[in-house]
Amino acid sequence: MSGKKARLRSNTLEEIFSPGGILDSRLPGYEFRPSQLSMAQAVADAIRYRNHLCVEAGTGTGKTLAYLIPALFTDTRVVVSTATKNLQEQIFLHDVPFIQRHLSPQLKVVYMKGRNNYLCLKKLSDQSAQGLLFQGAQAERELLREWAERSLTGDRAELDWIGDDNPLWRHLDARSDTCLGSKCPYYDDCFITRMRQEALQADLIVVNHALFFANLALQSDEIGQILPDFGAVILDEAHEVEDIAASHFGHQLSSYQVDELGRDMQSVFADSARHIRNTQRAVECGLALFAACPQVEGRHSLNFFRHPRRGMLDLREHLQEPYRIFRQALQGLYHGLQADQDRPDESESLLRRVEQMSTALESVFAVDDPSQVYWFEQRGRGTFLRLTPIRVAPLLREHLFEKTHSAILTSATLSIDNRFEFVKERLGIPDPAELVVSGEFNYSQQAILYVPSSYPEPRSEFYAGRTLDEMERILKITDGYAFLLFTSFLQMNRFYDELSRRLPYRFFRQGERPKTRLLAEFKNTPRAVLCATASFWQGVDVRGDALRAVLIDKLPFQVPSEPVVAARIHHLKEEGLDPFYSYSVPEAVITLKQGLGRLIRSRQDRGILAVFDARLRTRSYGRVFLESLPKCRLTDNMKDLENFYRRIPS
Repeated sequence: MSGKKARLRSNTLEEIFSPGGILDSRLPGYEFRPSQLSMAQAVADAIRYRNHLCVEAGTGTGKTLAYLIPALFTDTRVVVSTATKNLQEQIFLHDVPFIQRHLSPQLKVVYMKGRNNYLCLKKLSDQSAQGLLFQGAQAERELLREWAERSLTGDRAELDWIGDDNPLWRHLDARSDTCLGSKCPYYDDCFITRMRQEALQADLIVVNHALFFANLALQSDEIGQILPDFGAVILDEAHEVEDIAASHFGHQLSSYQVDELGRDMQSVFADSARHIRNTQRAVECGLALFAACPQVEGRHSLNFFRHPRRGMLDLREHLQEPYRIFRQALQGLYHGLQADQDRPDESESLLRRVEQMSTALESVFAVDDPSQVYWFEQRGRGTFLRLTPIRVAPLLREHLFEKTHSAILTSATLSIDNRFEFVKERLGIPDPAELVVSGEFNYSQQAILYVPSSYPEPRSEFYAGRTLDEMERILKITDGYAFLLFTSFLQMNRFYDELSRRLPYRFFRQGERPKTRLLAEFKNTPRAVLCATASFWQGVDVRGDALRAVLIDKLPFQVPSEPVVAARIHHLKEEGLDPFYSYSVPEAVITLKQGLGRLIRSRQDRGILAVFDARLRTRSYGRVFLESLPKCRLTDNMKDLENFYRRIPS
C-alpha cells in the first residue's frame, strides 16, 4: 500500500474542504466554497468509476485544488496538463508543496516540460570542444558548464540570463530530432533520462498541453515520447485542446529545419566530401522549394491561394517540380548516409531527421486526404509547410478517450449556455459526466456590462470613430487602469495610436516587451492602459485596483479565411450543418467569456466590462452570447457606468 493511499483513507473530501477542515485550518485565507467541494466530488467519482468528465468551474471556484486533491485518492498514475507553463509552474511550485506538507507527505510528483526546455549534455560537450558555438563568449560557456554540473533538472528556466529568443539555447537543447537515445555516451547522466526515470516512480505528473499532445501523437517514437503510462488525465484550460491537439497530430516542415539540418550535417561530416555534397544539394533544393512559395506574410491555403496577378492557384500542384527535386535530393542524402558503414553514432539522429522530413514533405505534396487541410505560413524570414487534421475528434477518441480510464476536462469557459454539446462534438468525448459550477463571485455587485445599442456595426465606416470616443469616455471614468482587447493587430495599433494621443495615461502595447514584463509594468504603473490581442484574452491574472475595466472592440469571431478555420467550416457544410451556429458562434462565445473573465479575479475586484458590438443586441445569436456571460447588470447608458463606478470603494 502506498503512503499516499494510506494517508488519505482517514480523510474524506468533506473533511478536507468543509469549514473547520484541513484546508480551512492550514491554508491561509481559505474560504469554504460549495462549488469547489461539488467539483472535487465529481472529479473523485470520475476517477473512481473510470468515467470521463466535463466540468466548467467559474472563476473563483478554486478548481486547481478541486481536481488535485481527488487525484490523491487513487492508485493509478495521474497526469495534470495545463495550457500554459505559468499555470503548470503554479501547480508544481505552490499547490503541490502544500498538498505534500499537509495531506500526502509520500506523494511523488514530477514536473515535465517539452524536451527543448532541457540542456543536452552531449551538445554542450561537443560544441565546447569544437569551439564553434562560444567564440567570443567564454563567460557564457563557463556559466553553462558550472550550471550543468550542479543542476538537478537541466531546465533552462533556472537560467535568468537566457531568454526565450536567445539563439544560443537552440544549439544546446535536447530536442528529440537530434537525440541519440541509448547510444549517447551521456545517456545515463542525461536530464531527459533522469526525468523519465522519475516519472516512472511518480504518482502525479504535471505537464502542459503542448507536451501532452506531442507525446500522444508520437505513439511509436521511443525517443520522442517521455510520458510513462497513466490511468487518468486532467486537462485544465480544456477550451484550448482542439487547436493544440490539431497542431501536434499533423505534419510540419520549415525552411529553418532545412537550414539546421545543413549545419548539423556539416558539423558531423566535415571530412566527408560525398556527404557534404549531398547535403548542400538537399539544402539548396529545399530552400528553392520554400522560395517558390508566395512571399506573403500570414497563413494561407496551399489548395486555394489567391495570387494577386494569376488568380486562384493550387500551390500543391504549382510546386510539384521543386517538390520532386527536393524529395529526390533528400532520398539521395538518406541512402548515402545509410550506405556508409563507418558513419558515427551522431548520424542516426540525422538519418531520422531526413526520414521525418521526407515523410512530412510527401504528406503535404503527394497525398490527397480530405480529412486534412494543407496550408503554409510565412512568418518573418521563415516559411512553414503544414498539414493539419480538420477534425481531431476521431484522433482523440482513438488515442486518448478509448485508452484512458478517466479524462477530466475543465475550464472556466467550457460550456455554451450551460451545455457541453459543442466541446463534446469537437473533441469526440464519449458520454462524459457533466457539471457546471458557478464561481464564487457576485457579478451583479462586482461588475456592470456595457453593450451600446443604436450603434454602427463593425464594418461601418463610422464604427472606429464612435468606438474611439466611447472607449475614451470609459477610460476617463476609470482614470485608466484598463485592458483594451482587440480582435486584430491592425485595430489594436490604430486605437493605441489615437487613444495614447488623446489621453494623459501611460499606454502599453502588446509586442513592445515580453508578456510577463509587460504585465508586471502594467500592474505597477498608475493609470495604465494595456492594448492587446489574442494572447492576452486568457491566462492573464491582474487583481485589485490595477484593473478597473476590460473593453473589447467586437465579437471575437475567427477569421473565416484562415486555412484551418475555412476547412472546418467547409467540412461542416458538407455534413449538412450550419457552420456559423454550430462552430463560429460557440468558438466566439468561449473566447469572449475568456476575455471578459480577465476583470473579476477576486471577491474584492470591481469594474466595468464593455463590448462595442451592437450585434449582441440586434442579432438572434446575441442571446447565446449574453446567456453565456457572467450574470451582471447589462446597460447601454454611459451614465450607469459613471454611477456604478462612484460606488466602487477607493
